[in-house]
Amino acid sequence: MFLPTTIAEGKAYYKNFTEFDVVIISGDPYYDHPLSGTALIARLLDKKGWKVGIIPQPEQEHEYKACGSPKFFYCITSGLLDSMLANYTPMLRKRDNVLVPERALITYTQEIKKLDRGCKTVLGGVEATIRRFTHFDYKENALRRGILNDSKADYLLHGNAERSILSLLHLLQKTKVPSTQAILDIEGIAFRIKKSEIPSHTIRLPSFESCTEDKYKFNLLSRIIHLIPEKNYVEPCGKGYVMHTRPAHTLTEKEMDFIYDVPFTRRLHQGTKNLENTQDMVSFLQSSVPIARGCWGSCNFCIIPLVQGKEIAKRSVKSITNEIETLYKNGVTKINDLTMPTLNMYGSKCKLFNIKKKIFSTIIEEEITVYDKSAYCNQECAGCSERVLSDQLIKLLEEIAKLNNTYSASLELRSAIRHDVILEQTELFETIMKFTTRLKIAPEHVADQVLKQMNKADQKAFKKFLKLYDQTNKKQGTQKNLVPYWVVAHPGTSDKEMKLLHEFCKENGLFTNLTQVFTPTPGTLSTAMYFTGRHPLSNKEVYVPRTFKEKKVQKNMMTASETSGNDVTG
Repeated sequence: MFLPTTIAEGKAYYKNFTEFDVVIISGDPYYDHPLSGTALIARLLDKKGWKVGIIPQPEQEHEYKACGSPKFFYCITSGLLDSMLANYTPMLRKRDNVLVPERALITYTQEIKKLDRGCKTVLGGVEATIRRFTHFDYKENALRRGILNDSKADYLLHGNAERSILSLLHLLQKTKVPSTQAILDIEGIAFRIKKSEIPSHTIRLPSFESCTEDKYKFNLLSRIIHLIPEKNYVEPCGKGYVMHTRPAHTLTEKEMDFIYDVPFTRRLHQGTKNLENTQDMVSFLQSSVPIARGCWGSCNFCIIPLVQGKEIAKRSVKSITNEIETLYKNGVTKINDLTMPTLNMYGSKCKLFNIKKKIFSTIIEEEITVYDKSAYCNQECAGCSERVLSDQLIKLLEEIAKLNNTYSASLELRSAIRHDVILEQTELFETIMKFTTRLKIAPEHVADQVLKQMNKADQKAFKKFLKLYDQTNKKQGTQKNLVPYWVVAHPGTSDKEMKLLHEFCKENGLFTNLTQVFTPTPGTLSTAMYFTGRHPLSNKEVYVPRTFKEKKVQKNMMTASETSGNDVTG
């Protein structure tokens, strides 16, 4: 059964219903699946006893009013994508048939505050997280203020928000006007604060005004939030200040199991706009099963560490296999993927997080142990001696294989692996290969100059992987294709590097049709490079291909004479 999307549905779903506690407004359709952040948060709130309504993709005034005024707040998200990325291609062409508005968080918040004066609004999700500080906006080709300033929302929850939203609800249940100290106790929240109330230990970021006047200040801001991500920050803007508490500690296995152990329908709501087209887009996700969050790959262009965290929060093998067995019993014959950003990071951890800390989990309502770092580090996780790899995924795949035999079902792994890290996990790699029809990887480039700016492994590591891939194919008697993702026009990329990449793909029979033009995304080091022309960490100048003509030429160098995508021979 779907969660309510109207007051009438709320009365049918909840006993003694008078109003919703929380109304979620989302730029995504209501897809009741654990891969949908909106559905995941809504199901958790419902499971914890809160009355929650969902308004998907509102456009008209009556749609905004569908769930009435909530008791505590509206939770506003643009959905799985930043709304500007959803609306524009890397060449800034407007995409067709996009229902989420440009700058969705601003649009939704302003519309709600106009229709429901005095209400509280809370931003969350990808767009809120990556735009919470002063950020570069690709469409405007300029810096913009943090999204709380432009949207006028009351609060912003960043990163993994399950504990944060429950903590905020508990606080507002006690008092309509919580104290600054009470809000400061919530991890993963941003809010306006008086200068006199800023804690003395808080890191002060460069102001929005200083960043617009001096690009070095923006690089300084980018460097600070990259190198010390687990700290509290305050950012001046105009005459005000926005306080950002540290991201929520990594979710424990018990919390992850609790969150995902709810009965999703795994279907699109029948009232979804463009239902047929949307159904086609999500059909392959229906039997996908999330197994973990987070990625410590440290790619300079990636927002995953900002949104999901660098440390891996995983579900237990039992939780995952129980879900899969339930799907099989309900008639599913194939699991289309075990989803997480990087498959071979399942179960890994960082030894530097060695200071135990007890906190109360609002998810499972008990005290849990989390970990802080004992020492500063440079955030270079891939290849770091403090990074502990794991082969726990092997056990999970073995258990799923047993279920497959019992239910005459199958599993196909579609999520990507990190090719340089898998070189140290050869047994795991051979196991993964047994469950793939084609393997996705993201080398992004092969020119060391570009890879250095991306913070990716060098060409030598990729060549080692190609050899391992060829050997494993031969050992298993298969001819499975390798599907690499390539990025062109990233800072550091000139025609010289593109020619090198094109020739490398041609010589090795690699697919080139999955080639993307770099899009400057708020919050990343690569975007800071694009805007300033300098690397935020070293302050060294970086060549930046900026014109659409140059970007198009670079992409054409890859796609004009695509390889056939035959098997890799190493």
